[in-house]
Amino acid sequence: MALLMVINLLAVRYVRAGLGIEDYGILNVATGLVQIVICLKSILATATQRFLSIFLGNQHMDEVRDSFSVSVKLSKELSLLVLLGMETIGLWFVCTQINCPESRYIAMLIVYQLAILNFILTLLQVPYLASVLAYEKMDFFAFVTILEAIVNLAAAFLIFVVPCDKMIFYAIMLAVSNLLGYILYKLYVNKKIRDIYFQQVKNKELYRKMLSFSGWTVYGSISAALMIQGNMLVLNIFVGPVANAAFAVAMQINNAITNLGNNVIMAVKPQMVMNYSKGNFRQLNRLFLLSTLALVVVMGGIILPLEVWLPEILELWLGNTDYITIIFSRLMIIAAFLLMIGMPITIIMHAVGCVKQYHLMVETITILCLPASYISLSFGFTPESVCWSMIAFIIVAHICRLFCFWKYYLSEI
Repeated sequence: MALLMVINLLAVRYVRAGLGIEDYGILNVATGLVQIVICLKSILATATQRFLSIFLGNQHMDEVRDSFSVSVKLSKELSLLVLLGMETIGLWFVCTQINCPESRYIAMLIVYQLAILNFILTLLQVPYLASVLAYEKMDFFAFVTILEAIVNLAAAFLIFVVPCDKMIFYAIMLAVSNLLGYILYKLYVNKKIRDIYFQQVKNKELYRKMLSFSGWTVYGSISAALMIQGNMLVLNIFVGPVANAAFAVAMQINNAITNLGNNVIMAVKPQMVMNYSKGNFRQLNRLFLLSTLALVVVMGGIILPLEVWLPEILELWLGNTDYITIIFSRLMIIAAFLLMIGMPITIIMHAVGCVKQYHLMVETITILCLPASYISLSFGFTPESVCWSMIAFIIVAHICRLFCFWKYYLSEI
């Protein structure tokens, strides 16, 4: 986790320096629209891992293989659906609504197409990644994620020496990194996890259940993506690529903290779901408390020094900084912490299966920050008002999350 965070943050320094502020902002805007739907990856991964963990906990191996096979089919179907949407509505939005210098217009379109390819590769990877996590093969997961990060870091270094368009080159290298991950996960599952293989699914009810579970999780994940990438697009419309570059730096810090928290949770998530399926609520509650405490301790130990010495850290990290980057970064660090402390509750809500009630209540509030940001900027508020909007709605959503936790889990055991 520590190595990944260092590598990813180091890569940002060189990508930002190699591309320049304007191209770095354009890169993040061009990929931002695809990032809104890339949440489908986490949705399918969550559904697949939940069903795999439950059936593994009960030793129902036929259902395990069926869950994997349904996930493979869904990943292919969703890839085609997203490709259709991104090449029609998405392409129209990029061509007509994005604020981009005319000289970089063609490069932006190429980067957008490469971002779609990246998304398809990550979506096709989901069944194999979820299988690796459900079987708790964390050593291989760590190996692949570190390898992908090293490839991205190498691409950041090469930006300075390549003779071609630097932004397009970096987008190509990101696609190579995702392709490498897809191949490695697929080979590992096919060779090392003999219990899982693709087969024709006769259990149509399982297909319906996974779609139903994924459907409401789609709502939750899209609202989270709109909160981040939607605000990136709103900033582009009202302020421009320079603000996008500052927000992108803040999002890299946010992503580093979020990935750290996700990796903490990933270590206990399969066990939490398995213990719920077995009715072992005492052990589940113990894991819930331990994971929450681990998040607070680990993330608190990183966030407090970041907030205190952020200007110095940004100066050391990026070589130069400005007020808007500092304020964006400080606010997005707070937003990341507030979001992550709710993750153990989300895992239990998914294990219980009340995804409709949970996401409908919690994420409806989260998604309201986007119109609030649009209104604040249209009335002339400063760009950092989008971050304050996010924090305010995240807090209200967390209060609703605690209510759902009490109503659908604590009051029932």
